[in-house]
Amino acid sequence: MKPELQRIETALNQLMPARPSDSQKRSATVGHPTDHLGEGNERDQDKRDPSFSVSVQPFPARKNSIKTPTLPKLKPAKISEHRHAANPALAMTLLNEIQDIVAHWQTELQTAVRNIQDLYIEGPIIDGWLESHPQEAQEGVGAVRLAKDDRLMDYVAEVVDQPDEKVTYETPRTGYRLCGLDGDGQFWSRPCPPDQVPSVSVAIARYQKIKQLISRKEELETRLSQLSETLVVLHGHLSKD
Repeated sequence: MKPELQRIETALNQLMPARPSDSQKRSATVGHPTDHLGEGNERDQDKRDPSFSVSVQPFPARKNSIKTPTLPKLKPAKISEHRHAANPALAMTLLNEIQDIVAHWQTELQTAVRNIQDLYIEGPIIDGWLESHPQEAQEGVGAVRLAKDDRLMDYVAEVVDQPDEKVTYETPRTGYRLCGLDGDGQFWSRPCPPDQVPSVSVAIARYQKIKQLISRKEELETRLSQLSETLVVLHGHLSKD
């Protein structure tokens, strides 16, 4: 049995040359402690197949390691899909809306011009305003008249001898005057008879209405002019393509 055990130990030593201690332990457990022949074979085997181990020391870590700089976080760009997708119907929709707006402006402009003409035909127009002021009371008979020296005493006697029931007084009345500004901004005014106050008031209101219509007319003309200039530039770019 001992030769077979020796062959087994020799085969184990050849298969595991880097761990001689394990093979020695196994041989010690299998063989008899007084077997000097087995120990000699193990020594001869150790001489033939020397074993060694190589240990690699790790590199020491650097104490002063370079810190990674903190960079600002970039927000992802939001890209909308409609900017890149072609929509042929959108161009036609915008053109139709522009056409409707222009047609409405033209209709309103024609209406304003027609109303201005009708107001001019309707009657006079006055750029001004009315002011009221109280009139002083006047005596109906007690008016002072110029006379010669020889007739002055007769006139005084006539007034004194006149009965009281013939002396009348006028009640205070409200007077009106028409005011305005000329081309240089100077103020002017003239008296307005009470019977002409209604017609003058209508003429002043007519002027205010015409002023509003002219302002709206100029606004519409400016919008149409600006839109025409924009469309001309756009048409020029389309023609180049």
